[in-house]
Amino acid sequence: MVWKARYGLVYSVHDLAGKGIADSLTTLLSNDVEPVECYSELCSESYFIPSLDSYLVGFDEDVIYFDFLDKSFNVESYVFLSRHEAEAGRKSLTVHHTGNPMPQASHGGNPLELSVSNSHVSKKLLTTIFEKARENDLLGEYEVTLEATHHGPTNLSTPLTFIEIGSTPIEWKDPRARRVIAETVIRALEEEVKLDYCIPVAGYGGGHYPIKHTKIHLQEQYCYGHILAKYALTNGVNPDVIRQSVIKNYPKPVELAIIEKKSLKSQIRKDLVSILEGFGVEYKFV
Repeated sequence: MVWKARYGLVYSVHDLAGKGIADSLTTLLSNDVEPVECYSELCSESYFIPSLDSYLVGFDEDVIYFDFLDKSFNVESYVFLSRHEAEAGRKSLTVHHTGNPMPQASHGGNPLELSVSNSHVSKKLLTTIFEKARENDLLGEYEVTLEATHHGPTNLSTPLTFIEIGSTPIEWKDPRARRVIAETVIRALEEEVKLDYCIPVAGYGGGHYPIKHTKIHLQEQYCYGHILAKYALTNGVNPDVIRQSVIKNYPKPVELAIIEKKSLKSQIRKDLVSILEGFGVEYKFV
């Protein structure tokens, strides 16, 4: 048996933010949530949401180790409900894709492997977070931002997107933030199929919170798949990782590379452009 639907909404039951978002979802959709049987030994609770054609499933594992999902799901894409941790403690509502663009894989997944990004879903999630945060007077308090590609899982064949609350237990338990993310997921999944065409792109350069890429994602006709931050490219450009960042995107490979010019050294830019040209990918500097 597997969970078969359009979306798999997944979280760890031990994650204050993820579990809190899931609880907000079931509260907001109380008349449209059906408890169902767990099909995985790691599952703790599972529900079906007919209006979203989605399963909402909580597991015992931490989300960065959800490499097993494809064994239990037959879905078009995953949305991970999760916390975001940052030493700086910045209050944030974030969206990102997963992968380890460097040889290190200390937080789940495999080294030098990227997951399948979902540029249309990430576009709809981030733009909707912005709208919902504004409606709920959280914009001045929480930063709405993309994050660069990082951590696991990396080996799933189904596209996935993380949506998170950051960055400390105070924010993870904030009922306002949980509700904003829950409302975002509901609206995004109800309307994603109606999303106007956007040009799928990959981003290179910038910080872990890529300000320029986030602005472009929110304001222009581009939707981002993977973003490889400056720190992921500092020690050289790996051709296979760049190839993955281009082809491992749903619903189709990216059509354009957007490069934050000033954040990358000249030689890194030259190497990156040479690799992109070799793959036949157009690029532009910002």
